[in-house]
Amino acid sequence: MSRFRVDLRSDTVSVPSLGMRNAMAHADVGDDVFGEDPTVNALEERVARMLGFERAVFMPSGTMSNGVAVRVLAEPGDEVICGSRSHVYIYEGAQAALNAGIQLHRIDERPEGLPDPADMDSALARSDDIHFAPRRLICLENTHNTLGGRVIPRERLDAVKTVAEAHGARLFLDGARLWHAAVALRCDIAELCEGFSMVTVCFSKGLGCPVGSVLAGGAENVDRARWFRKRHGGGMRQAGILAAACHYALDHNLKRLERTHTWAKTLARAAAASPILEADPENVESNIVLVRSPGISSESVVATLGTLGIGCLTMGPSSLRLVTHLSLADRDVRYAADILATFGG
Repeated sequence: MSRFRVDLRSDTVSVPSLGMRNAMAHADVGDDVFGEDPTVNALEERVARMLGFERAVFMPSGTMSNGVAVRVLAEPGDEVICGSRSHVYIYEGAQAALNAGIQLHRIDERPEGLPDPADMDSALARSDDIHFAPRRLICLENTHNTLGGRVIPRERLDAVKTVAEAHGARLFLDGARLWHAAVALRCDIAELCEGFSMVTVCFSKGLGCPVGSVLAGGAENVDRARWFRKRHGGGMRQAGILAAACHYALDHNLKRLERTHTWAKTLARAAAASPILEADPENVESNIVLVRSPGISSESVVATLGTLGIGCLTMGPSSLRLVTHLSLADRDVRYAADILATFGG
């Protein structure tokens, strides 16, 4: 149970609903390491089909999914291209270096969430020089967490795909919140996966599950991913209890994500009305709001909001993040909006 009246620190603070708990309690299970858990098998097949891939593998976390995907698609000694503000670079404990012997080549993202394709083209052009580490993989993120949940549409992704194809590089998508992107764009989620060798989607963020991520790709890549999942200690036994929550989320929670986007807009407008905070509602495209506190420490803002019952996180010396999720209600958003709009007044 959260210590805050309205917890906006992350969508990972959402808790399973009663319906989800009932689905978990009645799950049909088996030993997943032996491939005998019917609920897990059905989830993997379902998500692979939804994303437009041959196969998928259920993982304990998005971080493990990302790490395994990078190891499958790149080799020790490689350099993988990613955004300077990407989850793969900032929030995964240097796992690419530690677990795979791979270093990350960072390129600054543009405000809409993607590095400039020209910069990626220049970085890949050096791959033929023996003085440099091979670069044969690009990692992208959709929606983009630290840039405020920015949604990357197909036409922007296509520019990166063109660059990758020209250099024979592969693409991996960290789609932890890809469900949100599909809802925001009102498109089939498979459209946002086209051209990627592997894609990960998370269930413990926007969809409200307690645990779980799925990594999808071609048959050979997913078979290799199972090896690396085992090596990382990610093999689970009666995991159908967890997979049942994911099935429930796809059946019942996916259609509820649009409301979280509306709530995020409400919070952004409230923050923009504050005499000392700044936010741009037009840049809120999903369930994440970035708020600026110019001239004021974001830590002090977060601390003060905490005393008023609102939980949020700092994202820099003068910026903070609010994230809406399925465990909120309209009254929670109204309360938080009222506090934000009058903050500092």
